[in-house]
Amino acid sequence: MERITKQGTAILEVIRVAGRPLLSKEILILSATKVPGIGIATVYRNIKSLLDQGEIQEVQLPGENPRYEISEAEHEHHHHFQCYECDRVFDVH
Repeated sequence: MERITKQGTAILEVIRVAGRPLLSKEILILSATKVPGIGIATVYRNIKSLLDQGEIQEVQLPGENPRYEISEAEHEHHHHFQCYECDRVFDVH
């Protein structure tokens, strides 16, 4: 069982509250408001841990970096819409 850190808690909360798949860079920016000084290596390490635990899942769009959202176990199957103007991805239920 892994120790839950304040960084890990902040990252999971950021992903949960976003309501849409986030890039690692977005997770870093949003997490930094909760844990000042958090680094990208910490974000990647926690993303890997959260993926391994099944808390989050990867959303892979062709030609894009992976994005992360709360796992299917926490919300129903859905599709995604990508806005090319703002480069965000949204859930379509």
